[in-house]
Amino acid sequence: MAPEPAYAHGDQAYEERAYAQEEILRGTGKVIAGLDLPGDDISIDMRWLGGEGEAGIAEALETISAGGAVSPQAILEAALNGFAQGLLACGKLMVSIMTPVLLVCMCMHLTGGGEAGLSRPVCTMLTLIPLLLLSIRELDHTRATILDMTGKMENMLPVLLTLLTALGGNASSAFLHPVVVTASGSMVFLTREVILRLVMCTCAVTAVNHLSDRAHLTRMAQLLRSVVCWLLGVSFTVFIGAMSLQGVCSASADGIVIRAAKYAVDNFVPVVGGMFSDTMDTLVGCTLIVKNALGVTCVLVLCGALMGPLMGTLSSVFALKLCAALLEPVAGGEVIGAISDFTRILVLFLITMLCVGTMYFLLIVQMLLVGNLTVMLR
Repeated sequence: MAPEPAYAHGDQAYEERAYAQEEILRGTGKVIAGLDLPGDDISIDMRWLGGEGEAGIAEALETISAGGAVSPQAILEAALNGFAQGLLACGKLMVSIMTPVLLVCMCMHLTGGGEAGLSRPVCTMLTLIPLLLLSIRELDHTRATILDMTGKMENMLPVLLTLLTALGGNASSAFLHPVVVTASGSMVFLTREVILRLVMCTCAVTAVNHLSDRAHLTRMAQLLRSVVCWLLGVSFTVFIGAMSLQGVCSASADGIVIRAAKYAVDNFVPVVGGMFSDTMDTLVGCTLIVKNALGVTCVLVLCGALMGPLMGTLSSVFALKLCAALLEPVAGGEVIGAISDFTRILVLFLITMLCVGTMYFLLIVQMLLVGNLTVMLR
């Protein structure tokens, strides 16, 4: 008997793969159609997924489920564009800081330094005014960014919990649901009502420290900055540690329950038990694909909400450092010290936004890992 040609096996394998892909796309489409996704108020830049323009959550989810990959180059270009636009917006800030200092230094040079005792406090005061206005603007900027991230994650994370429950992660979902509420409640309250107020207290203490030669509050400003960093670090560590440990334990219990249920269906249901078991595998596989795609979509939504404000604050920090470097040869040490201290205050706003964004990012990753571990243990 002559052997069959090799291309026959290749064609058959290709047809089987194509049929399997069609079944997967059909199954994932049904799962996506059954989800209660957020409306058009949340959009994603499709250039990050190799497309064009902006689209809603459903379209992005379908693209990722069908095998679409995230483009790191597009995300990096968006970050660099945001940083460049932030630097252009900071041009007026740099002019408002450097112009009074240069004028005062020129007057001191023309008068032979005779009015130095009067000119230096005036120069410091004129420098502090735009710095205080910048700090107030960054306060509103940071608070609005935190609320924006929280609102979008409150719309996205319940859908992710629904898919986790559909995979059989009942215990994991029961634990992570209050964690999501805690993330959108306690941490946001802590950052908005406690940490941001402490940062503004640091701003006020720093301004008084540089305005008056009699009030020396450098140590107080350093203490307030340390308290802000410690509060963020301790709350972040406790929250993530508790969530990670309990999440893994819940995933183990869910995996054992699903495996027992599958064994019971396969062995105790006569005739059609094996078919039901295979159908369960297909459904779980399609749900797992959609869940992972939704997790990637949540990360993209989070990056979209955080990238613009983060690049804006980072460009402000860079602009202040550039002002200090340019003014150092002509300005006094008090002016340079004030600019440097307010740069540290802007860094606190930056760290606050990063901590809230990182908390939500790790929460999304934890849900993805718990779901994948649940399926693996079955």
